[in-house]
Formats: sequence, structure tokens, C-alpha cells
Amino acid sequence: MTCTIYILAPDLIGNKVTIDTIIAGISFLLSVFTASYDDLLGIRGAGIALKTIFCMIGIVYCLKIVKDVSEMVKNKYDHEVLLQDIEHLNMIQHNHSLIAIKNQVGEEKRYLVYYDERWDCKLFLNYKTQNGNNEAALKEQVSVDLNLNSGDITCNYVTSRVQEKYSVSHQETRVYNHRLYEMYFNNIPDEFRKDNFEISGRHYYWMTIDEMEKDDNIKKKNLDVVDFVKEYIK
Repeated sequence: MTCTIYILAPDLIGNKVTIDTIIAGISFLLSVFTASYDDLLGIRGAGIALKTIFCMIGIVYCLKIVKDVSEMVKNKYDHEVLLQDIEHLNMIQHNHSLIAIKNQVGEEKRYLVYYDERWDCKLFLNYKTQNGNNEAALKEQVSVDLNLNSGDITCNYVTSRVQEKYSVSHQETRVYNHRLYEMYFNNIPDEFRKDNFEISGRHYYWMTIDEMEKDDNIKKKNLDVVDFVKEYIK
């Protein structure tokens, strides 16, 4: 069960400065300017000093009203904006784990991708994130997909990022919580040394980041993930 908690600040919604506040500020300032004050307790000049203090308070109060009105006009936050924010917060996060498998020959670093039929695009290996012991689950899933021994696989967590992107397979914008993992194989089968190969009906490719960035289809559908991997996997 997913529970979403909204914390709303009432002072941010609607008009923060009412017409009554503006009238009260102007009335107070006019009253202190036009009022006369007698000397207090026989102290000469005390009335003038008291009137000056009240005038300063009135001026500061009116200046604050002007500032609040300016901010209210500049940063409008009404019920429509609030509803948009709630709709945005209410978008379900789809938790996926991305697998970066690197094969470095000399200075050239290539990464394992596969052709996804639903996306009609070459993607990094990816699986739904498990709530418990995700690393072990990923090793099992990769070992099954690539016909490897899970004991020969090392899986390290790198980082995570929440990304909003368009899902080609679902034809809608989704919010993804991507967990990035780097994976190593202790024993690499000879078949994996080819530029591309097929296992269990799925086609795999070794590609450099530069090749991915030049692929028009990847640029259109999955460049944000490529940039994510490029930023953290060295």
C-alpha cells in the first residue's frame, strides 16, 4: 500500500493581503499624521516625540503592506496551482534498477545494452526494484537472462535518481525512481566478446557512450538514462 502525505501551508494559498489590511494601514498612518499630542507628564517635546514614533510605525507598517502586495502579485499561489502541485506529487513512482556492465578494451569503454521490442530501442539492462535484498535478486535475474552462474557476478550499488520521462511502452509520462548498479563478471564467456550476440531470443550489444549519444533513437527515447550512467560510471 502506498501512502502519500501532503503538508500544506495555509499562508501560501490565496491572497495574503486583504483590502481590510490595506485600509487599516492607510487609516492608521493618516490618523497619526493629523493627530495632536500634548506634552506627556509635563515633559516638553514629549508629544512631538510620541507622534514621531507613531508616524514611523505607520510608515513601516504601510511599507510592509506594499511589500506583501508586490510578492502576492509576483508569486500567485491559488487553488488551481495547488491542485496542479498535488496532481504532480500524486504521480506513482516506478522503481527500477539499472545495470551498467562495462567492458573496457584499452581506452575504449563499452557498455552492455539490449534491444527492447516494446520501446523499439537499445536500453541498459533494467529490472523492477525489489523491496528486500535487491542486489541478490538482480544477480539472479541477470544470471538467468545471460545464462551465467550468479556466483560469478559482482553487483555494487552506485546511486539513485528520480526522473520524470515519457514511457514509450505505456505511452504516458511517468516518474521513475532509478537505482543504478555496476555489475562485473568474474568469468566472461567467449560469446560475450563479440560486438553483439543473442541469448534466449534477446539481442545484446556492446556500445560506447559516444555511440549511444549519436544514435537518434536512443537520443529520442532514453538519453536521460545514458546521461545518468555517463555521470556516475567512470
